[in-house]
Amino acid sequence: MHKHIITLLCTLSMAISAPVMAKLKIRPDAPAQYVVKNGDTLWSISGKYLYSPWQWPKLWGFNRTQIHNPQRIYPGQVLSLRYVDGQPRLGFDNSAGIPTVKLKPRVRNMSSGYGISTINIDFFRMFTQHPQMIDKKETDKAPRLAAGPDNRVMYSTGDRVYADRPLEPGRYMVYRIEKDLKDPDTHRYLGQLVRFSGEVATLSGKNTALAERDPDDADYLPKDEYYTHINPLIKIPTRTAQPLVIINAASEINKGDYLLKITDEQDPFQMMPHAPSKQIQGKIVYIMDGVGEAGPYQTVTLNLGSDDGVDKGTVVSLYKKSRQFKVGLDNDPQRSRSVLKYLSIPAEETGLALIYRVSDKMSSAIILSTSVPIQLGDMVMNPGHDLDDVPQK
Repeated sequence: MHKHIITLLCTLSMAISAPVMAKLKIRPDAPAQYVVKNGDTLWSISGKYLYSPWQWPKLWGFNRTQIHNPQRIYPGQVLSLRYVDGQPRLGFDNSAGIPTVKLKPRVRNMSSGYGISTINIDFFRMFTQHPQMIDKKETDKAPRLAAGPDNRVMYSTGDRVYADRPLEPGRYMVYRIEKDLKDPDTHRYLGQLVRFSGEVATLSGKNTALAERDPDDADYLPKDEYYTHINPLIKIPTRTAQPLVIINAASEINKGDYLLKITDEQDPFQMMPHAPSKQIQGKIVYIMDGVGEAGPYQTVTLNLGSDDGVDKGTVVSLYKKSRQFKVGLDNDPQRSRSVLKYLSIPAEETGLALIYRVSDKMSSAIILSTSVPIQLGDMVMNPGHDLDDVPQK
């Protein structure tokens, strides 16, 4: 009995790990050397070497959990394909080094970070045309637009607007809450969908009122507040609003909208594509604007998050569900009664998607490729389940 249990557990372990540990297969036309060009992306270069671009980390032979940014790939660098112990490995031609890129009006040596994008995508267009997910806790503490010119409540490009608190210098995306999202099967709360409407940048200024605050007031006020005397008899705690200018407006920007700091000035979509670290199974629970179908370079929302083992850069396959239909009665004379029979059509892999934003219970993914329109409710799993009669959760 114990032997049978051990055998069963081993079989299950092999079945579970098979898609994750997919064999690295190099394309027959993969170049022995490749010079990185302007316009190249991690995804396009990996496609020159691999049938499965999400296996890019394995081609470089590194542990993704220990090294998050190993390549530092820039235009002008030379990539060389070698074999180590029979395994393909891609690296740099050491004779080339890291190029010096001339940028007017200065020269900068790009010795760290990514020099090329993960995929060819316009960050601003992507975020303003597609609903995104934001953690509710993040929104609860987010700064908001408090005022604009001429007491207006709607603003546009070029307008000077004001946030309700001092902000770190930089650029911020403007958003408003669109809807709360629940899992269609379990009805558990997944998170908050928001709509980005534009982009603002901080303006520098002086805060003389705060600088001249009475030293005795510091014992009673937060560090960014001071007293004003709107009424001669009453001291009012006051905070200076943060001046901003709207540099992009994809749609109307309103008083009360929230602000999200853009923390990666180079490319917010910068990430290392990789396969899921474990077996996952979920579904598409929302498509932009609530429509029923999506295609390449559109955003979909998945009921998979960090709690399920996905993170930024995870590549997942999209599948049409396996489906069953009745084929009739089995009139086997050996049976005392007829038995209703069904036929199951296995799942069909229809596309790939790259997860670029993750919360604990859901994630946003951009569709990279698809053979048919992607639909609400389509399955999301590890690559490798094409024509697999996958059990439904």
